[in-house]
Amino acid sequence: MILDLLACVTPYTSDAFILVNGMQKRLARRLLSRLPKSDRTNHSIYMNKLKYLTILLVAVAGLGLQQAQAHLLDPVQFFTANPIGSGTSENTFLQGQGFLPGTSQYLGKREDSGVFESGAINISQFVTVTVLNSSTWQISWNLTGSGFTLDGVLIKDGAVNQQQLYRFYGVSADEALVGSGTVTFDDPVRGISHLSFFGSPGQGVPDGGATVMMLGAGLAALGMVRRYLKS
Repeated sequence: MILDLLACVTPYTSDAFILVNGMQKRLARRLLSRLPKSDRTNHSIYMNKLKYLTILLVAVAGLGLQQAQAHLLDPVQFFTANPIGSGTSENTFLQGQGFLPGTSQYLGKREDSGVFESGAINISQFVTVTVLNSSTWQISWNLTGSGFTLDGVLIKDGAVNQQQLYRFYGVSADEALVGSGTVTFDDPVRGISHLSFFGSPGQGVPDGGATVMMLGAGLAALGMVRRYLKS
């Protein structure tokens, strides 16, 4: 069971194990100090149990971190004979291709010069864009209070073989209000000329499913701890 949990949190295990030893000792001292003196002779047995319990708790925490990380969906790359046009035209085009719902609106864009253009909202107040290099940008968004949730983003390059290069990234339902991700032209490697945001009216709430999942995992871990210490 412990190994299965750790396998789910591979990105965090190296850091987690650094913490385990110190956490184990502190947890053991606190719990052992509350035991009757007659039971403290079993110090090594309790220490061994606590070692694995600490790893379990770290694994559960790692699952929570993993769930909290948000990512854009896999992109769809396409070419057009001519530039699509304004942000509103991009929205209409993407709806026609089935990439965006009929409720979607153009929210705004960020140019490669760093200048933001507002659409339905002042997009610069709700997104952060970090340029890692000309072809890869890191984005994060928090649309709380904007009246919209995010449907997707579109990046554009210049002409490739006399055609216009675009990539569309959809957003899963649990990332529609708050999330982050990376957009890139990596095949072929090209510079991003602008990034457009599209969203639908709605207030949205942070993902409740993730909260329920983490709460359930935490309660299950506590139950295992109780049974294990009694064994």
